Amino acid sequence: MSIDNHSSSFAGKLKTESLDSNSSAAIDLYSPSFLKYNDVIEDGDTVMVYVSFNMIYAIVVKRGLTLSMKYGALRHDFIIGKRWGSRVSATAGFVYVLRPTADLWTRTLPRRTQILYTPDNAFILHLLDAKPGSVICESGTGSGSLSHAIAMCVAPNGHLYTHDIEESRTRKVEQEFKDHGLSDVTTAVVENVCVEGFFVSNACDGVFLDVPEPWRAIGHAKDAISRMRGGRLVSFSPCIEQVQRTAEAMASNGFVQITTVEIVPKTYKVIGKISQTLEEFDVDGDPFTNERNTKSNDENGETKALPTSIKAIPYPAQQPTHTGYLIHATMLPFVE
Repeated sequence: MSIDNHSSSFAGKLKTESLDSNSSAAIDLYSPSFLKYNDVIEDGDTVMVYVSFNMIYAIVVKRGLTLSMKYGALRHDFIIGKRWGSRVSATAGFVYVLRPTADLWTRTLPRRTQILYTPDNAFILHLLDAKPGSVICESGTGSGSLSHAIAMCVAPNGHLYTHDIEESRTRKVEQEFKDHGLSDVTTAVVENVCVEGFFVSNACDGVFLDVPEPWRAIGHAKDAISRMRGGRLVSFSPCIEQVQRTAEAMASNGFVQITTVEIVPKTYKVIGKISQTLEEFDVDGDPFTNERNTKSNDENGETKALPTSIKAIPYPAQQPTHTGYLIHATMLPFVE
């Protein structure tokens, strides 16, 4: 059965065998979509309204509607027909109308659960070896942050099967997929993968787990991965004890190259810092109290610039130190 024949609304369990990762139907790139690349904004498009770095609104533009925000009111009619990235005037300022991306959606999505942010999402996609045409299984869906990143990565002829135990969350993410034009490359499933397994069998190029007891899902992940192509398994856990049990389960199920990494993002700022020896201090004094600040007198009475050095320092000083651990492994192709 090809991917595009699957329905995300179903009454019972269905296992799909030996799926071809290139069998999905092509996406209509001219429908309202995150995958749409025409030049101007059209009625029904999802638009990211950029007000400031910490204030972005995700809206579906419709004629006759108005967005109320920090810089006053912005009529949707003024957005339709504008080029992506344009600066648009509101009643009390101006904003930028940006094309939707997985990163911007992560920053604006409704928070139904704790989410994974872009640094984690980008590395997870790398570890899964996700690319256009890949078939990926995910559990759990949560607020759909990673789900959108995977869907946009595997489009237009790949597929994402995302699983969650909470039906209300699943249906909301399913509706967001529809609104964003991602329905053709996604299937949202209400399922406990630790007990029932995944929606597909012998089909995936990669499996991602974000569940409390991932070691219980390792055997089901092995069943979901294509036996002919092999695939990747990645699991996110906040605690090292979870990682240890997951690694044991991976090894006992035949996974190889089991590796754990910790993502600790840190940003730096490059600055010029005055460098002064004790002898220079005796002659020139403290440059920060010196009237010339960065200048001093040499032996001939002429001014000279104090030596400076370029350094990179953590900035801002307070930064998050830990998001979680990513344990990843490979299942080699095999024939039973």
